Amino acid sequence: MRFLSTRELADALGVSESSLKRWVDAGKISASRTEGGHRRIQIAEAMRFIRETGAPLARPELLDLPEVAAARARGDGRLSSFLRDGDSVGARGWLMARYLEGATIVELADGPIREAMAAVGERWHHADDSGVFLEHRATDICLQAVAQLRTMIPAVPASAPVAIGGGPSDDPYVLPSQLAAMVVTEAGWRAINLGPDTPVGAFAHAVAQHHPELVWISITAPLAPARARSMSRWLDGLPATTAIVIGGQQARTLTSLPPRAVWASSMADLSAAAGARITHQRAG
Repeated sequence: MRFLSTRELADALGVSESSLKRWVDAGKISASRTEGGHRRIQIAEAMRFIRETGAPLARPELLDLPEVAAARARGDGRLSSFLRDGDSVGARGWLMARYLEGATIVELADGPIREAMAAVGERWHHADDSGVFLEHRATDICLQAVAQLRTMIPAVPASAPVAIGGGPSDDPYVLPSQLAAMVVTEAGWRAINLGPDTPVGAFAHAVAQHHPELVWISITAPLAPARARSMSRWLDGLPATTAIVIGGQQARTLTSLPPRAVWASSMADLSAAAGARITHQRAG
């Protein structure tokens, strides 16, 4: 894990080193000390300070974030433009910049990411093979950007409750469940994302091994009736203490769910359900 000197972080923020040292000594930024007494700050702690205080980032490349500098240099305010143009570096930088400015994963998922992918999908529906190419390229770039964003989310403690989720068989969409895992992590869970195209049997093995207290299912592609019935039966057989959240464009293809199952029409709904479960556990 890389550590920053007070000079490096001060230069990244565009402030004096003496100011940075005062913030450390006042407890605003956590730091360790070398044998020689020099302050050293973890990159993750620097990110936390920037997010929580809204401190401007003058030189993002000093924090190993050259993508943010590249996105700023382009000066375009929309994620969709980076995806449309195949600019993977800019897309990563755009999302990271918004996160460092204080946006939550929920806000990014339900806002710019959803809007950008909807715009890409609309173009695909009204175009020839070139539109298919653009849609596939944009999806891959968005996945790369989201994967890098995931590395910036603070780790949850090993004692945190476990949540398991993914997409059912014949549902090939990677992005929805990946975002769901990030939202659940942000809510305080240890998320295990089984990804797309996961058979019911694989879900069952994961539950038997990890004993999750929350299960999420993301359904983007239409489910065949037989698969929907199989998934519904499995969910109905989960322990009564296991919270269930169903989301995605085709979520309503599942029927006969247990009363405790929650329908999520957005990542905000998933976050609310996950947060409510955590609150209930602590209260109990």
